[in-house]
Amino acid sequence: MNNTTRRRLTVGASSLVMALAVSSCATADPAPTDSTDGISGDILFYDTSGGVVFETQAETLFADFTTDTGVTVTSDYNEAATKFFASADAGSMPWSLVVFPTVNDAATAAENGLLEPIDTSIVPVSDLGDGTYSEYGIEVGTFGMVLAWDDSAYPDEKPTEMADLWDLETFPGTRCFFNNPQYGWTLEAALIAEGVAPNDLYPLDVDRALAKLDEIKNNITWWTSGAQSIESFENGSCDIGILWANRAFTALSENGFPMAITWNEAGYSNSVWAIPAGAPNSAAAQQLLAHVINNVDGQIAFASRVPTPIPASLKSLSPSDFPEDVQSFLPVGSNVEGSVLQDSNYYLENLDAVLDQFNRWVGQ
Repeated sequence: MNNTTRRRLTVGASSLVMALAVSSCATADPAPTDSTDGISGDILFYDTSGGVVFETQAETLFADFTTDTGVTVTSDYNEAATKFFASADAGSMPWSLVVFPTVNDAATAAENGLLEPIDTSIVPVSDLGDGTYSEYGIEVGTFGMVLAWDDSAYPDEKPTEMADLWDLETFPGTRCFFNNPQYGWTLEAALIAEGVAPNDLYPLDVDRALAKLDEIKNNITWWTSGAQSIESFENGSCDIGILWANRAFTALSENGFPMAITWNEAGYSNSVWAIPAGAPNSAAAQQLLAHVINNVDGQIAFASRVPTPIPASLKSLSPSDFPEDVQSFLPVGSNVEGSVLQDSNYYLENLDAVLDQFNRWVGQ
């Protein structure tokens, strides 16, 4: 990133995170149109999810869009948003749609003028839940970071709270944690287990969290991808840990593994779909956003296989609209009443320092 961009990342980005909520309460825009005339070609999608997430999108929401418009959606998988920002700095923008893994990534991009405003004459944002869209993007793919366990390993007493990860006597075995704290709920879980109230988690007391993790460090195995997280359970490398809820569902529904979860004291957060400024096919991307919001059947079809709703919240949709076997894995409604929304603004301002301290602790 050039120096100008680096300076701008820290100025006003906090206000843009807040804008995700504020803009949803703005004066109503003109009624969106439903015309897809005049769009064609391909949407190259900067995809930070990959794997089963994009595969299922391609077979449901994106396939429906292609059927109705003739416009195809091609994935360009990238593990994080880094390449997007580097390309923007270099003046190259081959993508017409981007999924930012965090709200703060999207806020940073918007602050730096890297995103095209959502055309609300086309995209019916008024159908979305309050606080789940902004002038520059819509929140998608809510991911839950939940306490999960091999149900066959604990046939009698079941885990119910994050403190159970530290109870080696009642719940013996190896613990699984993600090696990135922002997406893994590792530090938050440690503080909750230490007795910190969910409302008092942020700003994180990283020293205190790592001291708590020291108590079980010899019993931890670290996973580095969603696929590896459930493989670690299935191959016996761990018995209990923190997983993304959608991956826990995959282990149970597709692989037949006896995975169980609780949303109590879990964390959840959202990704964001946005259209890059200077996108080569922005008109089609605007229509894609509209089509996905209007395609309730496609939303249900996607989340029935990958329970990370796209969009994050549709006013007319509730957990009971989904198949019964997926309902308990969906990060919506009553499921998340005992959970904590991750503070994206905190990570926006502190991520580098937190990662540095966490990685040094892991390497000790």
